[in-house]
Amino acid sequence: MAKYDPLERHLSAYPEAGCMLTFAEIETIIAAPLPPGARKNRRWWGNDRTHVQARSWLDTSRKVTDLRLEEERVLFARVHDGPTTADRPPDRRRSQVIVRNLDMEVVAALKRRAKHNGHSLEQELRAILRRAAEPGRGDLIAEADRIRAMTAGPLEDSVSLLRLDRDSR
Repeated sequence: MAKYDPLERHLSAYPEAGCMLTFAEIETIIAAPLPPGARKNRRWWGNDRTHVQARSWLDTSRKVTDLRLEEERVLFARVHDGPTTADRPPDRRRSQVIVRNLDMEVVAALKRRAKHNGHSLEQELRAILRRAAEPGRGDLIAEADRIRAMTAGPLEDSVSLLRLDRDSR
């Protein structure tokens, strides 16, 4: 998990269009201190996708619109012209899936689970799908077997290699 992922989750779950946070609140959310540059340099708070911290709010369709360094406060405002899939780097591109005709009991159970985990329903579903897409035990064993096959055959004893090296001097 990246350092600013908790901030991204917090902003994703925040229902209002504007989210004003103090630097101390952000440090609590990310469970780490902000770097010194965050308190001194306005550019640290820039809406620049090349900075890892900025991606945490830009990926939630928010931008820093009001920064008060002297008060150590920042406003993350929701924008409707947020990043599109094409704007994201290849490793951060996203897709959407629509699931229709779910039983109400299933949705209610998922909402309870999300609330228990401190997530929005969308975040909880994202986590469930991410875990479901991870390779299974069989896939991992097959990959290990493939790698093992590349190094098949007897391995030379390191003692003999050390003797050869020592004798060559």
